[in-house]
Amino acid sequence: MDLQLKGKLAFISGSTKGIGRAIAEALLKEGARVIVNGRSNTAAVVEELRKIGDAEGIDGDVSDATQAEEMCQKIASFGDLDILVNNMGTFTPQKFEEISDQDWMEIFEKNVLSTIRLSRFFFPKMLERDFGRVIHIASEAGLRGLESMVHYSTTKGAQVVIGRGMANLTLGSGKNVTVNSILPGPTMTEGVKEWLKERAEYEGMAVEEFVSKFFKETEPNSLLQRFIRPEEVANTVAYLASPLSSAINGTALRVEGGLIKHI
Repeated sequence: MDLQLKGKLAFISGSTKGIGRAIAEALLKEGARVIVNGRSNTAAVVEELRKIGDAEGIDGDVSDATQAEEMCQKIASFGDLDILVNNMGTFTPQKFEEISDQDWMEIFEKNVLSTIRLSRFFFPKMLERDFGRVIHIASEAGLRGLESMVHYSTTKGAQVVIGRGMANLTLGSGKNVTVNSILPGPTMTEGVKEWLKERAEYEGMAVEEFVSKFFKETEPNSLLQRFIRPEEVANTVAYLASPLSSAINGTALRVEGGLIKHI
């Protein structure tokens, strides 16, 4: 299927690895021009991605207000942005009673305000041009309120609400601007691979054995009973970024393997 993304300009925050990197590759394969982002050393990733398509890179931390403003100006220098993917985020398992005010503020800066800063700059421009796709990479944790990461879950729920509120603002815009959120479930990113290896070694198991135990004990409702591959999330993002997805607006699409028992 031709997703009609050839020549479209996309920016993906936090995209040098994991889900963000997979999204960059998916969009490049569809012919989009893609700007990737990391806090540093983005050039090496860009060199690899240019084997697939037209890639550029911008170093910078969108959780920092000053850097975010500078990055927005750099992104705009490449032309009108068609696709904004707010992917940058962080998580840290932590007991609720041990989450300090500083911890709360830091995770909101990284997961929520980064989304707001980029969206605030580019979303109005998309409305003026009557074309654009804004996609927030949230998490199923935003619906479940994970007890091991209440602060993380709160930020991911906030992203979903921001996405719906922005979508409401597209009413009467010409209907060619959409805002949606993606809710991935447990995904096999580089960080998760390292964690699995460490936990499996600690418990004296093979990684495959530990993964099976993890899903049976921790995520028994998962219909997949495995970790989601980054490219599975990326494929959904690519479709939402496409002009073909014009009837999907204001939604929160779950790409979580059916672990939430909700229709």
